[in-house]
Amino acid sequence: MSILGGALLAYIFYPVHQAVLKRVNRGGLSAILISISVFLLFVIPGVFLVKALIQESYSLFLLGKARLAEGIFQNCNNSFCSFIKNFDSQLQEGLKLVTSFIIQKGSSIIVSVPKIILNLFVIFFTMFYFLKDGKTFLNRVGDFLSIKERKYLFIINRLKDIIHGLVYGYLLVAVIQGILGGLGFLIFGVPSPLFWGVVMAFLALIPSLGTGLIWFPAALILFLDGIFQDSAGLIVRGVLLFVYSLVIVSTIDNILKPKLVSKKAKIHPAIIMSGIFGGLLVFGALGVIIGPLILSLTTVFIDVFLTPKSGNGS
Repeated sequence: MSILGGALLAYIFYPVHQAVLKRVNRGGLSAILISISVFLLFVIPGVFLVKALIQESYSLFLLGKARLAEGIFQNCNNSFCSFIKNFDSQLQEGLKLVTSFIIQKGSSIIVSVPKIILNLFVIFFTMFYFLKDGKTFLNRVGDFLSIKERKYLFIINRLKDIIHGLVYGYLLVAVIQGILGGLGFLIFGVPSPLFWGVVMAFLALIPSLGTGLIWFPAALILFLDGIFQDSAGLIVRGVLLFVYSLVIVSTIDNILKPKLVSKKAKIHPAIIMSGIFGGLLVFGALGVIIGPLILSLTTVFIDVFLTPKSGNGS
Protein backbone atom coordinates (compact mmCIF):
# COMPACT_ATOMS: atom_id res chain seq x y z
CA MET A 1 0.00 0.00 0.00
CA SER A 2 2.88 2.36 0.72
CA ILE A 3 4.34 1.68 -2.73
CA LEU A 4 0.94 2.29 -4.35
CA GLY A 5 0.58 5.50 -2.35
CA GLY A 6 4.01 6.68 -3.46
CA ALA A 7 3.22 5.88 -7.10
CA LEU A 8 -0.08 7.77 -6.88
CA LEU A 9 1.58 10.84 -5.35
CA ALA A 10 4.26 10.72 -8.04
CA TYR A 11 1.59 10.75 -10.74
CA ILE A 12 -0.32 13.64 -9.13
CA PHE A 13 2.78 15.80 -8.74
CA TYR A 14 4.54 14.76 -11.96
CA PRO A 15 3.54 18.00 -13.78
CA VAL A 16 5.12 19.97 -10.92
CA HIS A 17 8.24 17.81 -11.22
CA GLN A 18 8.47 18.59 -14.94
CA ALA A 19 8.14 22.33 -14.27
CA VAL A 20 10.89 22.23 -11.61
CA LEU A 21 13.06 20.03 -13.85
CA LYS A 22 13.11 22.74 -16.53
CA ARG A 23 14.63 25.12 -13.98
CA VAL A 24 17.13 22.90 -12.14
CA ASN A 25 17.87 20.56 -15.10
CA ARG A 26 18.58 17.64 -12.75
CA GLY A 27 16.04 14.86 -12.38
CA GLY A 28 17.23 13.67 -8.98
CA LEU A 29 17.30 17.15 -7.45
CA SER A 30 13.85 17.98 -8.78
CA ALA A 31 12.42 14.69 -7.50
CA ILE A 32 13.83 15.15 -3.99
CA LEU A 33 12.61 18.77 -3.83
CA ILE A 34 9.09 17.69 -4.81
CA SER A 35 9.11 14.76 -2.35
CA ILE A 36 10.21 16.97 0.57
CA SER A 37 7.63 19.63 -0.36
CA VAL A 38 4.82 17.05 -0.50
CA PHE A 39 5.93 15.66 2.85
CA LEU A 40 5.78 19.11 4.45
CA LEU A 41 2.49 19.88 2.70
CA PHE A 42 0.61 16.75 3.80
CA VAL A 43 2.25 15.03 6.76
CA ILE A 44 2.77 17.93 9.17
CA PRO A 45 -0.75 19.39 8.72
CA GLY A 46 -2.10 15.81 8.84
CA VAL A 47 -0.71 15.33 12.37
CA PHE A 48 -2.50 18.45 13.62
CA LEU A 49 -5.68 17.46 11.73
CA VAL A 50 -5.84 14.04 13.42
CA LYS A 51 -5.23 15.62 16.82
CA ALA A 52 -7.95 18.25 16.24
CA LEU A 53 -10.38 15.59 14.98
CA ILE A 54 -9.94 13.49 18.13
CA GLN A 55 -10.50 16.53 20.34
CA GLU A 56 -13.54 17.69 18.37
CA SER A 57 -15.11 14.23 18.30
CA TYR A 58 -14.81 13.95 22.08
CA SER A 59 -16.25 17.46 22.55
CA LEU A 60 -19.06 16.58 20.16
CA PHE A 61 -19.84 13.45 22.16
CA LEU A 62 -20.07 15.43 25.40
CA LEU A 63 -22.22 18.12 23.77
CA GLY A 64 -24.48 15.55 22.12
CA LYS A 65 -24.87 13.65 25.37
CA ALA A 66 -25.83 16.86 27.18
CA ARG A 67 -28.31 17.88 24.47
CA LEU A 68 -29.93 14.46 24.44
CA ALA A 69 -30.24 14.54 28.23
CA GLU A 70 -31.91 17.97 28.13
CA GLY A 71 -33.81 17.28 24.91
CA ILE A 72 -32.65 18.14 21.41
CA PHE A 73 -35.03 21.11 21.27
CA GLN A 74 -35.31 23.27 24.37
CA ASN A 75 -38.70 24.60 25.52
CA CYS A 76 -40.48 22.15 23.24
CA ASN A 77 -43.37 20.14 24.69
CA ASN A 78 -45.40 19.28 21.61
CA SER A 79 -45.97 15.83 20.10
CA PHE A 80 -43.06 16.23 17.65
CA CYS A 81 -40.51 16.61 20.44
CA SER A 82 -42.13 13.80 22.43
CA PHE A 83 -41.75 11.57 19.38
CA ILE A 84 -38.05 12.46 19.03
CA LYS A 85 -37.43 11.71 22.72
CA ASN A 86 -38.39 8.10 22.04
CA PHE A 87 -35.20 7.77 20.00
CA ASP A 88 -32.89 9.37 22.58
CA SER A 89 -31.31 6.09 23.67
CA GLN A 90 -30.66 5.00 20.06
CA LEU A 91 -29.18 8.42 19.22
CA GLN A 92 -26.94 8.31 22.29
CA GLU A 93 -25.74 4.84 21.39
CA GLY A 94 -25.06 5.83 17.77
CA LEU A 95 -23.20 8.97 18.85
CA LYS A 96 -21.15 6.95 21.31
CA LEU A 97 -20.23 4.35 18.66
CA VAL A 98 -19.13 6.96 16.11
CA THR A 99 -17.12 8.94 18.65
CA SER A 100 -15.52 5.81 20.14
CA PHE A 101 -14.52 4.69 16.63
CA ILE A 102 -12.80 8.01 15.88
CA ILE A 103 -11.03 8.15 19.25
CA GLN A 104 -9.94 4.51 18.89
CA LYS A 105 -8.57 5.13 15.39
CA GLY A 106 -6.81 8.28 16.57
CA SER A 107 -5.30 6.46 19.53
CA SER A 108 -4.16 3.57 17.33
CA ILE A 109 -2.39 6.10 15.09
CA ILE A 110 -0.50 7.45 18.11
CA VAL A 111 0.42 3.93 19.29
CA SER A 112 1.67 2.84 15.86
CA VAL A 113 3.92 5.87 15.26
CA PRO A 114 7.03 3.71 14.41
CA LYS A 115 5.03 1.79 11.78
CA ILE A 116 3.65 5.04 10.36
CA ILE A 117 7.16 6.52 10.13
CA LEU A 118 8.36 3.41 8.25
CA ASN A 119 5.38 3.56 5.86
CA LEU A 120 5.97 7.27 5.23
CA PHE A 121 9.60 6.54 4.44
CA VAL A 122 8.55 3.89 1.89
CA ILE A 123 5.92 6.22 0.38
CA PHE A 124 8.31 9.11 -0.19
CA PHE A 125 11.21 6.86 -1.18
CA THR A 126 8.92 5.29 -3.80
CA MET A 127 7.61 8.68 -4.85
CA PHE A 128 11.16 9.96 -5.38
CA TYR A 129 12.10 7.10 -7.71
CA PHE A 130 8.80 7.18 -9.59
CA LEU A 131 9.31 10.88 -10.25
CA LYS A 132 12.92 10.35 -11.28
CA ASP A 133 12.59 7.14 -13.34
CA GLY A 134 8.85 6.70 -13.83
CA LYS A 135 8.85 6.78 -17.64
CA THR A 136 11.66 4.21 -17.85
CA PHE A 137 9.82 1.98 -15.37
CA LEU A 138 6.58 2.08 -17.41
CA ASN A 139 8.43 1.16 -20.61
CA ARG A 140 10.09 -1.80 -18.90
CA VAL A 141 6.77 -3.00 -17.47
CA GLY A 142 5.36 -3.08 -21.01
CA ASP A 143 8.34 -5.13 -22.23
CA PHE A 144 8.12 -7.48 -19.26
CA LEU A 145 4.40 -8.17 -19.76
CA SER A 146 4.97 -8.73 -23.50
CA ILE A 147 1.86 -6.72 -24.36
CA LYS A 148 1.50 -5.39 -27.88
CA GLU A 149 2.55 -1.77 -28.03
CA ARG A 150 -0.86 -0.42 -29.08
CA LYS A 151 -2.63 -2.37 -26.32
CA TYR A 152 -0.12 -1.19 -23.74
CA LEU A 153 -0.45 2.44 -24.82
CA PHE A 154 -4.23 2.11 -24.64
CA ILE A 155 -4.01 0.75 -21.06
CA ILE A 156 -1.58 3.49 -19.97
CA ASN A 157 -3.73 6.24 -21.47
CA ARG A 158 -6.86 4.84 -19.83
CA LEU A 159 -4.95 4.60 -16.55
CA LYS A 160 -4.05 8.29 -16.83
CA ASP A 161 -7.66 9.22 -17.61
CA ILE A 162 -9.00 7.16 -14.70
CA ILE A 163 -6.50 8.53 -12.15
CA HIS A 164 -7.18 12.05 -13.39
CA GLY A 165 -10.92 11.49 -13.00
CA LEU A 166 -10.58 9.99 -9.52
CA VAL A 167 -8.10 12.50 -8.14
CA TYR A 168 -9.43 15.70 -9.65
CA GLY A 169 -13.05 14.83 -10.40
CA TYR A 170 -13.88 13.04 -7.15
CA LEU A 171 -11.21 13.47 -4.47
CA LEU A 172 -10.39 17.16 -5.06
CA VAL A 173 -14.05 18.14 -5.44
CA ALA A 174 -14.95 16.20 -2.28
CA VAL A 175 -12.18 17.94 -0.31
CA ILE A 176 -13.39 21.35 -1.53
CA GLN A 177 -16.97 20.50 -0.55
CA GLY A 178 -15.80 19.35 2.88
CA ILE A 179 -13.82 22.56 3.41
CA LEU A 180 -16.74 24.76 2.33
CA GLY A 181 -19.18 22.71 4.42
CA GLY A 182 -17.00 22.96 7.52
CA LEU A 183 -16.53 26.69 6.90
CA GLY A 184 -20.30 27.15 6.72
CA PHE A 185 -20.73 25.30 10.03
CA LEU A 186 -18.06 27.54 11.57
CA ILE A 187 -19.70 30.74 10.26
CA PHE A 188 -23.21 29.81 11.41
CA GLY A 189 -22.18 28.42 14.79
CA VAL A 190 -22.61 24.67 14.39
CA PRO A 191 -20.40 22.78 16.91
CA SER A 192 -17.35 20.78 15.71
CA PRO A 193 -17.09 22.24 12.17
CA LEU A 194 -13.81 20.42 11.44
CA PHE A 195 -15.32 17.05 12.34
CA TRP A 196 -18.43 17.62 10.22
CA GLY A 197 -16.33 18.99 7.36
CA VAL A 198 -14.35 15.74 7.22
CA VAL A 199 -17.59 13.71 7.31
CA MET A 200 -19.04 15.80 4.47
CA ALA A 201 -15.87 15.36 2.41
CA PHE A 202 -16.18 11.58 2.74
CA LEU A 203 -19.90 11.59 1.88
CA ALA A 204 -19.20 13.81 -1.14
CA LEU A 205 -17.10 10.96 -2.58
CA ILE A 206 -20.06 8.59 -2.61
CA PRO A 207 -22.51 8.94 -5.50
CA SER A 208 -26.18 9.42 -4.53
CA LEU A 209 -25.33 10.39 -0.94
CA GLY A 210 -23.54 13.73 -0.76
CA THR A 211 -23.07 16.44 1.83
CA GLY A 212 -26.80 17.07 2.25
CA LEU A 213 -26.99 14.16 4.70
CA ILE A 214 -25.12 16.41 7.15
CA TRP A 215 -25.92 20.05 6.39
CA PHE A 216 -29.69 19.61 5.89
CA PRO A 217 -30.33 18.13 9.39
CA ALA A 218 -27.98 20.73 10.91
CA ALA A 219 -29.85 23.61 9.26
CA LEU A 220 -33.20 22.07 10.22
CA ILE A 221 -32.18 21.65 13.87
CA LEU A 222 -31.01 25.28 14.03
CA PHE A 223 -34.26 26.48 12.45
CA LEU A 224 -36.53 24.39 14.70
CA ASP A 225 -34.49 25.26 17.78
CA GLY A 226 -35.06 28.92 16.93
CA ILE A 227 -38.80 28.39 16.62
CA PHE A 228 -39.15 26.51 19.89
CA GLN A 229 -36.95 29.01 21.77
CA ASP A 230 -38.56 31.98 20.00
CA SER A 231 -35.09 33.07 18.85
CA ALA A 232 -34.92 35.04 15.61
CA GLY A 233 -31.13 34.66 15.57
CA LEU A 234 -31.29 30.85 15.47
CA ILE A 235 -34.01 30.91 12.81
CA VAL A 236 -31.95 33.22 10.60
CA ARG A 237 -28.82 31.10 11.11
CA GLY A 238 -30.72 27.96 10.15
CA VAL A 239 -32.11 29.55 6.98
CA LEU A 240 -28.76 31.05 6.00
CA LEU A 241 -26.95 27.74 6.59
CA PHE A 242 -29.51 25.99 4.38
CA VAL A 243 -29.13 28.57 1.58
CA TYR A 244 -25.32 28.62 1.85
CA SER A 245 -25.05 24.83 1.76
CA LEU A 246 -27.56 24.42 -1.06
CA VAL A 247 -26.14 27.18 -3.26
CA ILE A 248 -22.41 26.87 -2.56
CA VAL A 249 -21.57 23.44 -1.11
CA SER A 250 -23.92 21.27 -3.17
CA THR A 251 -23.50 23.03 -6.50
CA ILE A 252 -19.68 22.79 -6.40
CA ASP A 253 -20.04 19.18 -7.57
CA ASN A 254 -22.04 20.21 -10.64
CA ILE A 255 -19.77 23.16 -11.48
CA LEU A 256 -16.27 21.78 -10.93
CA LYS A 257 -16.59 18.10 -11.83
CA PRO A 258 -17.53 18.60 -15.53
CA LYS A 259 -14.61 21.02 -15.91
CA LEU A 260 -12.07 18.78 -14.19
CA VAL A 261 -13.10 15.45 -15.72
CA SER A 262 -13.11 14.84 -19.46
CA LYS A 263 -15.60 12.47 -21.05
CA LYS A 264 -12.85 9.85 -21.38
CA ALA A 265 -12.16 9.94 -17.65
CA LYS A 266 -15.76 9.49 -16.52
CA ILE A 267 -16.22 6.49 -14.26
CA HIS A 268 -19.49 4.67 -13.63
CA PRO A 269 -21.00 5.62 -10.21
CA ALA A 270 -21.42 1.93 -9.30
CA ILE A 271 -17.66 1.43 -9.67
CA ILE A 272 -16.97 4.47 -7.50
CA MET A 273 -19.36 3.37 -4.74
CA SER A 274 -18.26 -0.28 -4.72
CA GLY A 275 -14.60 0.72 -4.97
CA ILE A 276 -14.77 3.18 -2.06
CA PHE A 277 -16.48 0.80 0.38
CA GLY A 278 -14.48 -2.24 -0.73
CA GLY A 279 -11.26 -0.24 -0.79
CA LEU A 280 -11.80 1.12 2.72
CA LEU A 281 -12.49 -2.39 3.98
CA VAL A 282 -9.41 -3.95 2.36
CA PHE A 283 -6.85 -1.14 2.12
CA GLY A 284 -7.83 1.40 4.79
CA ALA A 285 -7.81 5.14 4.10
CA LEU A 286 -5.95 4.84 0.78
CA GLY A 287 -8.72 2.52 -0.39
CA VAL A 288 -10.82 5.61 -1.19
CA ILE A 289 -8.64 5.95 -4.31
CA ILE A 290 -7.12 2.45 -4.68
CA GLY A 291 -10.49 0.62 -4.62
CA PRO A 292 -12.16 2.52 -7.51
CA LEU A 293 -8.84 2.51 -9.38
CA ILE A 294 -8.54 -1.29 -9.23
CA LEU A 295 -12.17 -1.81 -10.31
CA SER A 296 -11.81 0.72 -13.14
CA LEU A 297 -8.61 -0.90 -14.37
CA THR A 298 -10.33 -4.29 -14.25
CA THR A 299 -12.93 -2.99 -16.72
CA VAL A 300 -10.10 -1.71 -18.93
CA PHE A 301 -8.37 -5.11 -18.99
CA ILE A 302 -11.68 -6.80 -19.76
CA ASP A 303 -12.14 -4.37 -22.64
CA VAL A 304 -8.61 -5.00 -23.93
CA PHE A 305 -8.26 -8.76 -23.55
CA LEU A 306 -11.74 -10.29 -23.26
CA THR A 307 -13.99 -8.11 -25.43
CA PRO A 308 -13.67 -9.02 -29.11
CA LYS A 309 -13.06 -6.09 -31.48
CA SER A 310 -13.10 -3.58 -28.64
CA GLY A 311 -11.58 -0.91 -30.83
CA ASN A 312 -8.49 -0.49 -28.69
CA GLY A 313 -5.98 -1.26 -31.38
CA SER A 314 -5.62 -4.96 -30.58
